[in-house]
Amino acid sequence: MKIIHTSDWHIGQIFNEYDRSEEHLAFFSELADIISAEKPDALLVSGDVFDSAMPSAQSQRLYTDAMLRLKNSCPDMTIVVSAGNHDSGSRLESVRNLWDRNGVKVVGCLSRNDGQVRYADHIFRINSSSDPEKPAGYVIALPHIYRQNYPACQEGDRQQSFYRILADAVSDENTGRLPVVMMAHLAVSGSDLSGHDTMAGGMDFVPAGIFPEACDYVALGHIHKAQTLHVGRKENENTDGRSSHGPVIRYSGSPIPLSFDENYTHSVSIVDIPESGTVTVREQEIPCSIPVITVPAKPVPFRDALSVLESFPADEKAYIRLNVLISDFLPQNASVQAVMAAEGKKCRYCSMKITRTGESGVKGTDSLTVDEMKSMDPVEVAGMYYRRRFGNEMDEDMEKMLVEAIGKVEEERREQ
Repeated sequence: MKIIHTSDWHIGQIFNEYDRSEEHLAFFSELADIISAEKPDALLVSGDVFDSAMPSAQSQRLYTDAMLRLKNSCPDMTIVVSAGNHDSGSRLESVRNLWDRNGVKVVGCLSRNDGQVRYADHIFRINSSSDPEKPAGYVIALPHIYRQNYPACQEGDRQQSFYRILADAVSDENTGRLPVVMMAHLAVSGSDLSGHDTMAGGMDFVPAGIFPEACDYVALGHIHKAQTLHVGRKENENTDGRSSHGPVIRYSGSPIPLSFDENYTHSVSIVDIPESGTVTVREQEIPCSIPVITVPAKPVPFRDALSVLESFPADEKAYIRLNVLISDFLPQNASVQAVMAAEGKKCRYCSMKITRTGESGVKGTDSLTVDEMKSMDPVEVAGMYYRRRFGNEMDEDMEKMLVEAIGKVEEERREQ
């Protein structure tokens, strides 16, 4: 079975107040060309289709048009889309039946009927794109699920038991021992989080060993840097044909950089899974239509950084973050000066990366775990983000407004 694995599109992202539709359109054009050339049996989209649980009408049209274009690039290919933590699963599934008629399988939520999990709704047989009457393999598709929401299936870890039941259900049907892929949207221990803003939301990690050995490949979303966490091997198989070394576990990464710190190659993964033998993965780079650039390479005083922006080529598209070194605070009108320096150019000034003299970075930029986030006051977390974003403390009026807003939310919760 050949698949193209992608995730974390984040359609509708507003990047420092700039709309990114142009970049998403360029990505979908590139992906359509890749699909046309590769003729995969399946395209797997492992969550975070949208950047927001309530995407705009424009973002939804962009998504719909893109899916139709991708499907037309290889009409006999199956597309499987699962929801990520940024998506509204119920919104994605609202037109599930309509998409199903077009060969697009959508899994937005954990499927239940009268309180009972409908395992079959998460399992899809994938037919060959070159011979639609011939099965190529199976996909187990799971949306983002918080660990406490997994059903109490068996003794032991709920999540692992749930995965095992799904894998066993596929094995019962998969008498030909065809390739099996599991899709999930979560964070696995040992992942390279380079550039990922873990402070804004926290992460709950699971061990790589949680995935069933009966699977050949685990197509993950959530981490934006493409990486393989475990290289499965099938040279030494059990008598039932299953690998004794576990699946290949991989993040496809996001197709476009979603922050200034994601300064690495972005791609989609082309995966060949033979019925026996070794799974192979090829990264297909996605060209960055509008580069995300931090200038200069090392932090310098604000005036020097501003000069770099002023000399940036007028006809070159880019998102610009200034790398600024300060000993106390920025000039009061620093942002206005930066905006004026970029005026008339095709580049887009966005923000500043602040480093204080004698420090490696802004105070409070350490990553937070989920438990640390829960233990902290929301105003404290907001203050950390503000220092990271702007290089100084949140002003008193803004802090008062935030405290008032939090109080209103807590009051509404108590009344429910």
